[in-house]
Amino acid sequence: MERRDFLKGLAAASGALSAPALYGAQANRPAPQLLAQDSAPARPPDDPWPGKKRILAIADPQEWYASPGYHHDSASHTLATIERLGRESGAWVTVIRTDMHLLTKQPISGYNVRNLNHFDAVFYMGEGPWNITDQQKADLLSFVHEDGKGFIAGHAGNGGHLLLWPEYAEMIGGNLVGEFPSADMHIVVEDPNFPGVQGFPKEFTFRDQYTIVGPNYSRDVDHVIMRMNPKKFPEVFASLQPEPNPNRHRPADEFQANLKKLADLRTDGDYPIVWCKKYGKGRVWYSTFGHLEATLDDARIQQMYIGAIKWALGLTDADITPRPFPGNP
Repeated sequence: MERRDFLKGLAAASGALSAPALYGAQANRPAPQLLAQDSAPARPPDDPWPGKKRILAIADPQEWYASPGYHHDSASHTLATIERLGRESGAWVTVIRTDMHLLTKQPISGYNVRNLNHFDAVFYMGEGPWNITDQQKADLLSFVHEDGKGFIAGHAGNGGHLLLWPEYAEMIGGNLVGEFPSADMHIVVEDPNFPGVQGFPKEFTFRDQYTIVGPNYSRDVDHVIMRMNPKKFPEVFASLQPEPNPNRHRPADEFQANLKKLADLRTDGDYPIVWCKKYGKGRVWYSTFGHLEATLDDARIQQMYIGAIKWALGLTDADITPRPFPGNP
């Protein structure tokens, strides 16, 4: 049969049922009973994941887009990867959001709506400025500190705007004050025994954008897992060139001077990039990795996140005793 003859037959068959007959058939269908229930305020959500640990994952949220700050190309891929790793490992399930509406312990109207009380940890990737209410801020801090839940912060999750929220900066353990441009940095693994980092050698190089922490970082409370080696900075800086983008281009000498200025933000030679800590009863973990999309495709990084999230959820344990700065090799 020719395609046009087939289509003519379909048209003739559809014309045999009139429009009034179609509308009448729809009108005679019984209304679903659930519709009357869906408008009930703050109904407890169903539990499609009994016995599973649950993570609320947020990246570059809507509230951040009210700010003229930087928006990460890797945000969507980060959320998708965290969700996939949880499913594949069987260790957790992930609810993905690009807003902060669920960061509250207060009732939220609607059907099947979850708030912080329904989660075991929060994963956050991106900067501030955390345009949420004071009640939401208090609820998030108590979620970790009093309830003993987990908080996992990906790249820039310790963003500079946190100076406006010092309690969060205290929880995260190190406030971002600067970032090097993406580069093949030399990394030292301080704690090779922490869950998930066994795939890394003691020293290695990795291309990404690395954050620099400010004066609120302290080895008295943070357990450092990885750090940059500043003795290799001159070699790394010499390999970098200014961006070709004409809107952001700067002369080479000015570019190199800015790199040195960034390095001088810390005067003790200590540049942590992955650490963990206790915050009250809860567990907090931070990593600078993840500015570049390709970072999340590295099998070692994926294993690092699996180990970190399992630890934050209380599924594994580790010795996170704070240690003094050992110096650079």
